[in-house]
Amino acid sequence: MWIDGRFVRNLMMLVLGLTFSSQTVAQTTVAKFHIRFSGTVDCQQPVAANNIPISGDGSGAIYADGSAYADVTETAFIFSSTIHFDGRLGARPTSAPGGSAQVRVAGRNGLKLIWNLPNNALVVNISTRGQSCSASFAANLFPGKRQYTLFDGSTIHYCSRPRVAETSCQVQ
Repeated sequence: MWIDGRFVRNLMMLVLGLTFSSQTVAQTTVAKFHIRFSGTVDCQQPVAANNIPISGDGSGAIYADGSAYADVTETAFIFSSTIHFDGRLGARPTSAPGGSAQVRVAGRNGLKLIWNLPNNALVVNISTRGQSCSASFAANLFPGKRQYTLFDGSTIHYCSRPRVAETSCQVQ
């Protein structure tokens, strides 16, 4: 059986075109963003202290293929931890300082960044629409736990619920 050379050439071009176009679509950015938040917390252990400043600063992107990433530096006391969030729809948590990190894609324009610590999850919700962006911060206790935990890069601290004073989000 003889196969026409033009047919093979056209088939190869089609396969290559589909391969490269799917890779291009996979990395098409829906939105790039920069977030900030700040607040205070009262901690009881290992050292009792009130009105300790906490803050976060980070950036990331949402892609058309449902994947997303963010790098957020969270500061508690005078110590900082950078958490890398990387994932796609249905991805499992990855190792992070003091616990694990997970990014959940919420629709085409939203992300939920989750830092799981021993007693709670610290959650940043991000929503983008065009050139606008909003962010919110939440601390959610796990069932049966009474104190929140924060990780400063070396020590787990046991605290009351963090109080967020300000959040901001900008589309880049």
